[in-house]
Amino acid sequence: MPTPKPGDKIYFPTTLHVSHGVDDFQGGLCTVAATRVEKVRDRDLTYVEIEEDPGRWVLWETYLEPKQEEWKKEFGEQRGKQNPDMRPEFNRWED
Repeated sequence: MPTPKPGDKIYFPTTLHVSHGVDDFQGGLCTVAATRVEKVRDRDLTYVEIEEDPGRWVLWETYLEPKQEEWKKEFGEQRGKQNPDMRPEFNRWED
């Protein structure tokens, strides 16, 4: 699968956090906001940011890209979106 570019649609996973539910995300089809390439040893790795969860950069080649077909079957046309859980018991940050 080709590396995505801004404006492309990709699937993004659901993420649920035990201690910072404010960052929970409901997975689905999302729009690429930006990409960046970082050199790691002798390899270029691409990180992707999505419009639906700005500021969160996720590795394309080894995490997002291999799961695209699986997530397509799981999410179909469902759009990804932030889904914060504001309950205090799921937002306990450790010092």
